[in-house]
Amino acid sequence: MSEYRKQAAFLRNRLAYSDSEEHTQLQERLAQAERNERCILCACRLVGLIAGFGLAGLGYSAVLLPEFFHSSSHFLVQFFSALGLGSCMCLTVFIGLWLYYRSFVNRIHEECRRLITKMLEDRLLISERVFQPTIVEDPDLQVSAVRFITHTESASLTMRKAS
Repeated sequence: MSEYRKQAAFLRNRLAYSDSEEHTQLQERLAQAERNERCILCACRLVGLIAGFGLAGLGYSAVLLPEFFHSSSHFLVQFFSALGLGSCMCLTVFIGLWLYYRSFVNRIHEECRRLITKMLEDRLLISERVFQPTIVEDPDLQVSAVRFITHTESASLTMRKAS
């Protein structure tokens, strides 16, 4: 499995964690775009195989037909030339279409990454209000010193007793 396919599987897996309508629509769009990409890639392979067959037939015609270089009006020469040329033209169009579909899938993958990042931030984000200090104004309560440690200092928190 290529790195591209691994990343696509990872994104599909992460999208499955949420049941929201947006995630469901994105999963459907991603599945449709990947199906289109696979379909056009199969068409490229088929047309490439036919083009290879046409060019191979033209090469064999050059070797096996004695009048190949003198006259190209032989039926096999014309047939393999037309087959090779038509297939190469179709292959050019199909490769362009495949590149378009690949860019479309990449855009959907980027949208998935953005959505998954947002989902993870929402789930993992700790509210800033939780760690906000609360100031208590009580004339009987006094704190002499509060010292927070850093990673380089010892692992103790020094806090003197309130009087």
